[in-house]
Amino acid sequence: MKKLFFHIVFILLSIIGYGQTVSIPDPAFLSFLKLNYPLTINASDKLIISSAAQVTGNISCGSLGIVNLEGIQYFSQVTKVSAINNNIVSLPSLLPMTALQTLHIYGNQISITPDFRGMVNLKTVLLYDNDLTQMPLFGNNPIIEEIIISKNSISSITSLSDVPSLLKLDIGENQLTVLPDLSLNVNLQELVCWSNQLTTLPSLTNLVNLTRLNAGRNKLTVFPDISKNTQLSILALDNNLLTVIPKNIIGSASFTSVKLYNNYFTIQDLGPYAGILTASNIYTYVPMLPQAGDTIDAYYNESVIIHSYVDNIVLNETYTWYEGITSIGSSFKDAVTITQPSGVGITNRYIYAKITHPSLTSLVLVTDTFLVRFNPCPTSGNVTYTSDKKDCGNSGKIEVMVQGYVAPQTSYILTSTSFGTMEYSSLNKFIGLSDTAYALHVDFTSTCMLDYNTHLKMPQVDCNEAFMTPNNDGDMDTYFFPGKGTVIIYDKYGKEVKRASLPFEWDGSGNSGLVQPGYYIGVMNGGKDRMNISVLY
Repeated sequence: MKKLFFHIVFILLSIIGYGQTVSIPDPAFLSFLKLNYPLTINASDKLIISSAAQVTGNISCGSLGIVNLEGIQYFSQVTKVSAINNNIVSLPSLLPMTALQTLHIYGNQISITPDFRGMVNLKTVLLYDNDLTQMPLFGNNPIIEEIIISKNSISSITSLSDVPSLLKLDIGENQLTVLPDLSLNVNLQELVCWSNQLTTLPSLTNLVNLTRLNAGRNKLTVFPDISKNTQLSILALDNNLLTVIPKNIIGSASFTSVKLYNNYFTIQDLGPYAGILTASNIYTYVPMLPQAGDTIDAYYNESVIIHSYVDNIVLNETYTWYEGITSIGSSFKDAVTITQPSGVGITNRYIYAKITHPSLTSLVLVTDTFLVRFNPCPTSGNVTYTSDKKDCGNSGKIEVMVQGYVAPQTSYILTSTSFGTMEYSSLNKFIGLSDTAYALHVDFTSTCMLDYNTHLKMPQVDCNEAFMTPNNDGDMDTYFFPGKGTVIIYDKYGKEVKRASLPFEWDGSGNSGLVQPGYYIGVMNGGKDRMNISVLY
């Protein structure tokens, strides 16, 4: 009976022992545990869970080439884990490690999002310089104070309202385009979100304990409202797209460092604070981003005036214009005149300005390059056109196309070859044309004009035609217009010669007697019907 009892106990112990061990899949981590915590590894190279749970203090396993930390979660009494400079690609669920206070697992290749929920003693998480694409899972971490997950590839982060004791959040060097609402993180002292893709920041009004804000190297276009952040001492908004500085920002007594450089602030923006900026080393405001340039087109024989449109209401500014490194003009006026470059085949000039003011001697505003392109005046060889006509009424259309540069103030003029009438357009399209051919004149500028070398022809359409000889010989002396409505008879110049109600028999007489021989058009009911009539004698 005693022998049977010992067999049962042995079996139970074996079963219990088996259930209290797990495999350590990473050989480098296994070697580390066998060397430093040999009592946690059994003869089968498996982790004894009950032994791991007795380990206290810190675990430091940096620079060992570890890929997988599976098994670390069973060291539930450990207060700090350091595993820097390994090749870790994933972390196990750390939920059992309720005593863990600090995690140093930066400088690895972690890509799988860790889960820290339920780790009630966790205070510090250092996961920077990894390959994370998502925010680690936080929540029910009542005393967490520091989260540093910079230098990853995270594109969005979830609310941190469940970690109200958070003091420092560093999410710099990621791919963030927006930050969550931080209004419940009232204890936050440091917010670092530099080098992302942020266009705006959430409200900082509730963060009255904030002492450091680094939002440099983003795409911010609006200066954040920091009027309630009276404890703020370090402010970095450099390398953004800011254009306006709120009042009462520069000169605040709490600041120890303010970075505003590489934005679009001008002397007009900074000038009112010149005394403060030049007397203190707190503010870094140079250089500024280049102000916008432009591309300007002109013709060879034109002079072009360039304006930077920067600070042109500020007195005593000096505008010095350059082509390459050569100064081509300097004055207090925001203007420089450019003419065609000399040299065969040279058609472009590249111009920029440097703008200075005596109150801010260290600040030099530079514009982007203005490209001035000098183009040849178009000739007939650069002109093509399309024409279309569906009937004999005023239905003709002509569109003129000019290859090359066309000045915005260009005007087009068509002259009817039959009537001598002129059609004007600031566009290149004409409608309501009645003649069969037109002469084209184009005014590009006062010094660049074009007379097209042939007539613009309208397609031929089938029209009703008749002949009459109003000589009282009894043969074709009149023409009869049937129907109801009105008829207007025009000469070839488009001048009205007769108006009558239908039906009407025309005898060749006009408003001034018998008409002269020639070509006439009878338009009935506003153009619904037309009759071309040749008057002969």
